[in-house]
Amino acid sequence: MAVTIVLVSIAAAIGVVLVVYGIVARDRAITEAETGGPSARVTYRTLADVREQLRRRFEPTGAPVWIAQQSSPNALAADLASADLQLRPYEFRILQLGSAFVLALLGYTRFGVNLAVPVLAVVGYLLPAIYLRNRRGHRLRMFEAGLPRAMELIANSMKAGQSVAQSLGAVTENAGPPVSEEFRLAQREVELGASVESALSNMVKRMGSSDLRLMVMVITIQHAVGGDLPAILTTLADTMRQRAEMREEILAATAQSRASSLIITLLPVIAGAFLFFVVPDYFRPMFVNPLGWVILALAAGLLVIGNIIIRRITAIA
Repeated sequence: MAVTIVLVSIAAAIGVVLVVYGIVARDRAITEAETGGPSARVTYRTLADVREQLRRRFEPTGAPVWIAQQSSPNALAADLASADLQLRPYEFRILQLGSAFVLALLGYTRFGVNLAVPVLAVVGYLLPAIYLRNRRGHRLRMFEAGLPRAMELIANSMKAGQSVAQSLGAVTENAGPPVSEEFRLAQREVELGASVESALSNMVKRMGSSDLRLMVMVITIQHAVGGDLPAILTTLADTMRQRAEMREEILAATAQSRASSLIITLLPVIAGAFLFFVVPDYFRPMFVNPLGWVILALAAGLLVIGNIIIRRITAIA
């Protein structure tokens, strides 16, 4: 019986991995087939292809009718678009449920009917969300790091006599991803008839970058009242670089404190989880004795308070 349950859990895990891989590989194969190589982003053959790509980026909730009628725009759709994950919200929820089921099944095979089963289910449900958050944050940092160069490219193109809409092409050709990817989508939207301000505003909605919002605000004000936009963009790019350098200096100065916060927080959790899985009898009194619950609650509260204090000390406004 135990062998059967283990085999079923392994098969379920493999099934979840194959589903995710199939969804990602599908979009990757379409991209490579249209561009002739994995390095290019997307080649739009027809106007319908452009509309479909824009629809998926601006309305990533494209789900079956019976699901779309019950759903409304939410933060998950924006996070998926910002992280550049080719998944719809309901597909991501299915992935979370599958991950929770697999870990819960593994916990059941190891411990039987035990508190570990719901705990592992919650962990499995949260793991994809943690990955999404980390991927989105990493992509946002890369975007903001490349944004000053994009602003300089726009300024140089305008000095050469091009308009703002035409200067977006210089960014898509010379900047690296993810800046080139996002500006390419904005350029395609302008080609479909949207205004530059509208296309850049959609980019702000996708990325959620405060630096990009400031750049769009500058372009919008210049379009309304006039002014030397190339000079303003160059100055703004220098300011962003200086701020990034100062931020890196502060992060380097507070690296030890932040590492201590991470280690102090994770060490007891990892040690307790290791003892629980390897030697369940040794750790069982913490769950069956009321005093054990009090100790665990007190330890968790102290860890949270200590972590918050260290983060407040090392926070950068």
